[in-house]
Amino acid sequence: MDFLDKMPSMDFMRSEKMTFVQLIIPVESAHRAVSYLGDLGLLQFKDLNNDKSPFQRTFVSQVKRCAEMTRKLRFLKDQISKAGLASSALPAVQPDIELENLELQLAEHETEIIEMNANTEKLRQTYNELLEFKLVLQKASSFVVSTKGHSITEDRELDENVYSRDDYVDRSSLLEQDMQPGPSNQSGLRFITGIICQSKISRFERMLFRATRGNMFFNQAPADEYVMDPVSTEMIQEALERATNDSNSQVGIIFHVMNVIESPPTYFRTNRFTHAYQEIVDAYGVARYQEANPAVYTCITFPFLFAVMFGDWGHGICLLLGALFLIARESKLGSQKLGSFMEMAFGGRYIILLMALFSIYCGLIYNEFFSVPYHIFGDSAYRCRNSTCRYQFIPQIIFLNSLFGYLSLLIVVKWCTGSQADLYHVMIYMFLSPTDNLGENQLFWGQRPLQILLLLLAIVAVPWMLFPKPFILKKNYTERFQGRSYGILGTSEMDGDSEPDSARQHYEEFNFSEVFVHQMIHSIEFVLGAVSNTASYLRLWALSLAHSELSTVFYEKVLLLAWGYNNPAIKLVGLIVFAFATAFILLMMETLSAFLHALRLHWVEFQNKFYHGDGYKFKPFSFASLVDEDD
Repeated sequence: MDFLDKMPSMDFMRSEKMTFVQLIIPVESAHRAVSYLGDLGLLQFKDLNNDKSPFQRTFVSQVKRCAEMTRKLRFLKDQISKAGLASSALPAVQPDIELENLELQLAEHETEIIEMNANTEKLRQTYNELLEFKLVLQKASSFVVSTKGHSITEDRELDENVYSRDDYVDRSSLLEQDMQPGPSNQSGLRFITGIICQSKISRFERMLFRATRGNMFFNQAPADEYVMDPVSTEMIQEALERATNDSNSQVGIIFHVMNVIESPPTYFRTNRFTHAYQEIVDAYGVARYQEANPAVYTCITFPFLFAVMFGDWGHGICLLLGALFLIARESKLGSQKLGSFMEMAFGGRYIILLMALFSIYCGLIYNEFFSVPYHIFGDSAYRCRNSTCRYQFIPQIIFLNSLFGYLSLLIVVKWCTGSQADLYHVMIYMFLSPTDNLGENQLFWGQRPLQILLLLLAIVAVPWMLFPKPFILKKNYTERFQGRSYGILGTSEMDGDSEPDSARQHYEEFNFSEVFVHQMIHSIEFVLGAVSNTASYLRLWALSLAHSELSTVFYEKVLLLAWGYNNPAIKLVGLIVFAFATAFILLMMETLSAFLHALRLHWVEFQNKFYHGDGYKFKPFSFASLVDEDD
């Protein structure tokens, strides 16, 4: 765990770190504290009365309605104070005011203020970009001047001491060559400038050094002006202190960090591009806290596997045009209420974009353009803990590589040598008759002894992943909790009632038979799943072939058949039928089929190897999210 804590943070690879805290709030500060935390939207409350139904809660609907109107009024008041405006004298409160009319008026005013804040934020971001650009130019100019003066001094020394012969031709320095206008940079000098956080300077310098293989010169200077982050928020502690001060409470709010065994919620920072992929992964199961996020790989593997089945660069261009249309009208479509199908397509616009690009790539390799072969590239040849690591991960890797890794090696060798060996025959008789002569199916010298060795390793890996881990867990439990009933009573055990339920569950009796059966089920599932995964990935070839054959049928039996007649009406009808068949069957039905199968490959065949997916999402208490739910 110390090694993981020292690793650099990866926002999308691991979920955000969470802390379980206990808040002890005085009665007079409770309303303000909860209201400020709701505005902040960074804290998730745990319901301690979950045994009560919503109908048993006191004043649920009334409190929710009044709190919502209070939030809107407070929002308007905060905007007035931020603008530095003085509050006007309020008229006397009308006793006959209706809450419905007040809600409508508050909603209208809030919408106008939010639009103005959004415009202000955009202007502030633009100002920050221009400010950063100005700082870069100022700092870079000083570097250039100092470097230029240094290079001129060196040139003078060379003129006086070394290049004094008649055949010497004076040449400008590399810096002067780089600064001279021209169509290209002949000296090969490149530069990168920008603004970066000070805590990331050393890491960024190491990355540049490795990327350029040491051929770089790094210089830095602190920014003289403060660049304000437009999306920064106040911390929870500051909100609690503000609530205490505003309520004039004599007792402060206690913010106590607690150590519990219960797993915290999971939250990943996503953007417009990664949000759709994260939703695909979350539909299978939310990641555990700090578990590796499969969405990092899904961003590339999902559209690639789709393209393997859908590979046709003509159809890919059609998908690309549709994706570019959705992205170009992103701001307009995002503010409109769309239908169910259009909303689904708009939400996955970046997925469609990558699926289209990969389809064009695979289609070029397949040499297919609306089923018409274009031989551009020639014939296509593309169609944890120590106990867990040692006694589960390692035997699983050995089992997979002994069988399917060897199959991948045979495929590469067959491609490179042009052999006519039957790989199905090789793999089947590797199990049935491992000692028989391979004959014409032999691809390289020593193949038969290698197959016998790999088969033995695969057989040994099965009991290796089945038996050791349950016995080791039992031994560790015995050594850890031996003599617990008669041990010295520590300070943490003085108060048994203060210990959380999750901690008590940690001390339950170890059930060896249950652990052994669980490990046996996982081992059998892994072995059978390996065979199932192979069959599932073979469907990639099957669906790719089906898409190609269906495209050929429409092209030959519809378009070419109609084009063989001299009647223009028949040609027009054939062209229309071919266009509709391509659009509705190949671009819609086949796209959906390939999409669903790629989804299944990621959910069932890929994520079940390492992904638990038994976590739960982080749902902070936020007034903004409550408004969205009400809408």
